[in-house]
Amino acid sequence: MITKSLIFYVAITLEAFVFCYAGEYLSAKSKSISDAAYECFWYDLTPSECRVLMFLMLRSQKRLTITAGKITDLSLEGFTTIMKSSASYISVLSALY
Repeated sequence: MITKSLIFYVAITLEAFVFCYAGEYLSAKSKSISDAAYECFWYDLTPSECRVLMFLMLRSQKRLTITAGKITDLSLEGFTTIMKSSASYISVLSALY
């Protein structure tokens, strides 16, 4: 019974880590879009293309995130919170039984 519970806990933890890592990766890459757009040869572009590039840079300044039910962002910081909370719950449950 304990091994079954342990395997289940490891699987759920791994699944949570994958989602949180993907959220962190998406957030970091979305931030780098603005930097990459600025580093292109924008001064050689036509004024209409510069305007489009400016709007792209403006939009990419807001980071993209993956959320859990639009309540919390999934990131490595969120994964740390999940792990701390689950450790607290396990210690409370083990103290009760």
